[in-house]
Amino acid sequence: MKTSAVSFAMFIAGTPASPISMNIAHAEQQQVKVPAALKIQLRHTELAARRGDDNNYNRHGHMTYYEVGPGACGHNDSGKGDTHNIVAVSSALMSGQGAGDACGRKITIKAHDGKKVTAIVRDKCPSCPPGGIDVSAKVFKELAGNLDVGKTEVSWTFI
Repeated sequence: MKTSAVSFAMFIAGTPASPISMNIAHAEQQQVKVPAALKIQLRHTELAARRGDDNNYNRHGHMTYYEVGPGACGHNDSGKGDTHNIVAVSSALMSGQGAGDACGRKITIKAHDGKKVTAIVRDKCPSCPPGGIDVSAKVFKELAGNLDVGKTEVSWTFI
């Protein structure tokens, strides 16, 4: 019940926070000792939930394709667009200006007809909204049939 009141107060104040971080903050305000190991575990759980580790295709958005090349994760994938499953995720999912938490992670992408493809994050897509992805031509062809479509809706999750 206290979490609800804290959640509501933080919502009104415009402070984004998860229930886990609010519980830790609330406990610290009440001068309750929260063991460091518990803080670390709770924060790890919170980050895993934000990343979508539950394998439920929790992200949805437009999928487009692009000509892969030197990417934000430090790899030059030039010439690999037709042979490798490469994906660029939105800048919102990358930390910092270059390589971020998403670099090197695999995602499974599911098309509206149920086809699935696994790809590796090697770049960021500055123009993509948080659920949108940009993929190599190989991935796009496998899910959409051909490049003529240009853009299609997909669901995806980190694996």
